[in-house]
Amino acid sequence: MATITISPLCPSEIDELIPLAYRIWLSHYPGIISVEQIHYMLERGYSRQLILDELEQGIIWLKIMAGTTMVGFASVGPFGEDTMKLHKLYLLQEFHGTGIGGRALAEVERIVNKFRIGKLLLNVNKYNSKAIKAYQRGGWQIVEEVRVDIGGGFIMDDFVMTKEIG
Repeated sequence: MATITISPLCPSEIDELIPLAYRIWLSHYPGIISVEQIHYMLERGYSRQLILDELEQGIIWLKIMAGTTMVGFASVGPFGEDTMKLHKLYLLQEFHGTGIGGRALAEVERIVNKFRIGKLLLNVNKYNSKAIKAYQRGGWQIVEEVRVDIGGGFIMDDFVMTKEIG
């Protein structure tokens, strides 16, 4: 396997990340949410301008590289006073079960520790059992169920999970 690195995303790499997001979502989410909702969420969450704006607002985007190929990504940022939110953590399916996701979570936790933040929070679809189990193995706990109307006739039906850091 190629050397895995996890490092900050440069603005010049956004155009590589966007098609990767589509590839990951379209291979993972059918059967969890509708293809229509997948496209709706991708169009809303993965534009070059949105990612640039998030970088400017202090959201930290990370790229996960296998050699010279981007195989995943994550983003984390402030959420309230003593919490940061893991907004995204996605990895190509062929890299699931290799420990790379755990390494990405460890890097996110390192970043959170650097900011002296005590808690990390994320939302995960209630039917994404593979991800829920992976987070629970990493010490995350389900603390709440939420249903959020995201427009377009779509709902996000999620668990909120947290992990104490530090």
